[in-house]
Amino acid sequence: MGYIRERLQTRRGRRIAVLAGGIILLLALWFLIRIVKQPPASQLFYIPKADTPQQYRVLKAQGLSLERSDLTRPFPPGWVRFPGGETLPTNRELTRLLYALPREKTRRVVMYSGDTIHLFTENLSQQTHLPKDRLLNTYYRLSPYSDGGILAGYYQVPYRTTAKATLFYLVHRSEANFQRLAATHHIPYDPKTFKRYLIVASIIQKETWHTDEMPRIASVIYNRLKKGMKLQLDATLNYGPYAHTPVTPERIRTDESHFNTYRYPGLPPEPIGSVSRAALEAAMAPARTDYLYFVRNPKGWHDFSKTYAEHLEKIRKYKK
Repeated sequence: MGYIRERLQTRRGRRIAVLAGGIILLLALWFLIRIVKQPPASQLFYIPKADTPQQYRVLKAQGLSLERSDLTRPFPPGWVRFPGGETLPTNRELTRLLYALPREKTRRVVMYSGDTIHLFTENLSQQTHLPKDRLLNTYYRLSPYSDGGILAGYYQVPYRTTAKATLFYLVHRSEANFQRLAATHHIPYDPKTFKRYLIVASIIQKETWHTDEMPRIASVIYNRLKKGMKLQLDATLNYGPYAHTPVTPERIRTDESHFNTYRYPGLPPEPIGSVSRAALEAAMAPARTDYLYFVRNPKGWHDFSKTYAEHLEKIRKYKK
């Protein structure tokens, strides 16, 4: 009887093992089928509120194949999501869908003036749940500026978005604003030369929040540059990882980067953060003054001086 019982248990064990193996195999097949049948990620595109030629250029820049002759009227602006698929329709079918597809619901994101691109992508990552590194690397691919390439302000992005679509929208909107502001001041727009205005504007932005005195601070920067004087501004040391770090005498002595305008003449090599429209306007149209110095007064504004002696006298008065 013991022998028979042992044989039965052995057979039962084999059946359980076979059954378990079958279940595992079925689960594996089900998982593989799910992966194969799962549609690819949807594709997201931004349509600006603009005339037909401008919309055509923006959509082409995002990789959509359109025929200009098919665009008889402007598309409704907003965000369009195509269902998953590697291949998008082209020409007339694509044009028809761009008119017909519903627009995505959006949320507001903010680029704060003075924030670096690192701080912005960190905040954007928390809102969108996209990896910060992916957002940052996408920005570097799309923007001609290492920092300051997104104008401070409010933006609307879809709740379900991608790094590529979001950063294209932010960079494109900012570039369009840069071009309009440059045209207003009769300045040809080219990123290589426009970067100088962004650098000056980013310094102004760090030095004051008062738009009324921004043109005068711009005049001090340009006047010192014209005379070959070092800028000697704490704001330029608020770059990259030091965006909101107090500038100490030790930092001034030990920082060997070209952002240290106490050590090196001229402007820092790159913008030190995002700028507002007012700061950029001041950089392009500074006040006409003979000021070479400014100091913050007890009320939080700045007093300006033409001579070093006058500047020192104001410092002594405020220290009292």
